[in-house]
Amino acid sequence: MQILSPLLTEGLDSAQARQIKARICEQIGISERTLRRYLAQYRKDGFSGLKPKGKSQQRSDEAIPVNVLEQAILLRRQVPTRSIAQIIQILEWEGLVEPGQIKAVPYRRIRIIPISE
Repeated sequence: MQILSPLLTEGLDSAQARQIKARICEQIGISERTLRRYLAQYRKDGFSGLKPKGKSQQRSDEAIPVNVLEQAILLRRQVPTRSIAQIIQILEWEGLVEPGQIKAVPYRRIRIIPISE
């Protein structure tokens, strides 16, 4: 907040704002884009907008449901040569996931699971 306070002054013209931004960026070692982003977050959400967002909030949206992951593992074990794209297609056909809901990137975890057990 102390970083942004000089930029929040009423009646600040654009030339003064540029000078202040340049000084702040140089002092703290951040880019002007980062400073603009901080300022926009503060104006939008106040001090809470500047707090770091936890990774757990982002990851929960991307999490693969356990039953879907178990089915994907089973499909891979049945036919080890199945591609991840094929596994996703089968899961969609079986109605376990909506078409396009699961992307190939999260399913790369399947590759590290031993095929023979």
